[in-house]
Amino acid sequence: MAYAPLAPWRSRGGTACEALARPLVGLGLWVGRVTSWLVLLVMLAVLTTVTLNALGINEIAAWQTDVPLFGKALTINSITELQWHLFGILTLFGGTYALHHDTHVRVDLVYHRLSPRGRAIIDILGHVIFLIPFCLLVAWLSKHFVTMAYLSGEHSNYGGLTDRYLIKAILPISLVFLALGALGQVLHNLAGLFDPVHLAADHHDEEAPHG
Repeated sequence: MAYAPLAPWRSRGGTACEALARPLVGLGLWVGRVTSWLVLLVMLAVLTTVTLNALGINEIAAWQTDVPLFGKALTINSITELQWHLFGILTLFGGTYALHHDTHVRVDLVYHRLSPRGRAIIDILGHVIFLIPFCLLVAWLSKHFVTMAYLSGEHSNYGGLTDRYLIKAILPISLVFLALGALGQVLHNLAGLFDPVHLAADHHDEEAPHG
């Protein structure tokens, strides 16, 4: 599709915004791909828990010095709690990946009927007004319970995982990643408002057949 010649400032603005957006979007996609491998660890943890329970084994191994998360022993409770936390990490960091692939839950009545430009405007407003402030606010507020878990030495009361602050720290970290991903989306959509070529590329990707 041919477009009318753009003013130089619009062309430069689109190029600059896309250049800023690319590393932020790329980071979110990379983190999503890496954390997707946690599915295998979750499956392994579940299988291990079921097997140990069937064999009536509680303590798997013990050592003299403290190991982060596991303390001085690896038990069936450690593995059970680990599978919950691995799934939580997978879900939290997977949100950024879902955002970039537009596979997150979206409640709308008119969005998919809008033009690419209209969608870009809605996404920019939604990210700037709602998503980014929400992520940063919750990340900031969650620092308190991470700090409290660290200072109190919070750990499992049932012989499971120790160093709970490491697990709780995943919440603010993942929300900051999601905010950065949303910022990348904002910049990408701004690039499309400056230069429609960027939005046309997205529209072409949506219509491309999937094998």
